[in-house]
Amino acid sequence: MSGIFNIIAVPLGMILKLIYDVVSNYGLALFLFTLVTRIILLPLDWKQKKSSIRMAAIQPMINDINKKYANNMQKRQEELMRVQQENGISASSGCLPMLIQLPILFGLINVIYQPLTHLAKLSKEAIAAATTIAEGLGVAFSRYSPESSILTAVRNNPDAFSSVLTADQIAYIQDINMSFLGLDLTVIPSIKEPGLIWIIPILSVATMLGSQIIMMKLQGQKMEGPMRWMPIYTTLMFGYFAFAMPAGVTVYWIYSSVLSIGKDFFLRIFFDPEKEKAKIEEEMKERRKAAKAQSSRKAAPGADGKMTAASAELGKKRLEKARASWAEEEQLSESDAARLEKARAKEKEMYGAK
Repeated sequence: MSGIFNIIAVPLGMILKLIYDVVSNYGLALFLFTLVTRIILLPLDWKQKKSSIRMAAIQPMINDINKKYANNMQKRQEELMRVQQENGISASSGCLPMLIQLPILFGLINVIYQPLTHLAKLSKEAIAAATTIAEGLGVAFSRYSPESSILTAVRNNPDAFSSVLTADQIAYIQDINMSFLGLDLTVIPSIKEPGLIWIIPILSVATMLGSQIIMMKLQGQKMEGPMRWMPIYTTLMFGYFAFAMPAGVTVYWIYSSVLSIGKDFFLRIFFDPEKEKAKIEEEMKERRKAAKAQSSRKAAPGADGKMTAASAELGKKRLEKARASWAEEEQLSESDAARLEKARAKEKEMYGAK
């Protein structure tokens, strides 16, 4: 591993060495080291958990869209984006915390894979020279953690490395307590040779599968289709790796799985997935109601100008009718006045002026 992973591994390696120098046991130091890193990553885990719950809340809608537009990828993507936007979900909200954690995760693995670099503090030149000597001795190197193989070789044959390592360095390497439950963590378990060391791969498979199942249950997630087998596939893959790398690396995965279970229960105390999911669903419901109300206002009279014109025309007709009524009343008044005047004239003619 190189680049950014090496940069991140430097401070993490300092933490591991500090812990080891205090407890003087690699297995215990790995546990405390994993605990510290889990605490550091807790804020990102919190954000990841909220994002997972929000995605779980809209999962039924996503499933309906996938079925409805199974043969129209473009329309399916458009509808998925619409659902996410309407419910305040960013496409990158779930990926960002994971993308941030990945460099840290690989930095951790770097620290576990390189005990000579981070514990013994050997230089690259010293490790390269020791590698050459180990190859000459016919040492079988671990594909994933060659430094663990060199560490074992130095402990078994310290005099062979006296030309490239100082006496203090050799003494420090020989004093490293690489044990866990009485098992040597520098050993690579062999699938062809059963033994007590198999406890570590078995524990890694059991704890990893258990942590994934518990995590999904606590978060209310349900895998459908081929995805429901993903936890088993992932566990079997790491079970295979457990027989291809030093037991110390696998112990780190065991600790990670156990602490992941503890983390999920801890977060549940302050962050109930069911209540949070209900809260999110209520927010989504209110958001849809608001969108529907806005759509209704756009279709209301006067929104597009057509209904406003009709209303104006109706008002105009009513005004004209009112004016006609006023004119008719005025005409009737003038007619009555003429008849009254005519009756007065006739009365004057008959009776004379008074």
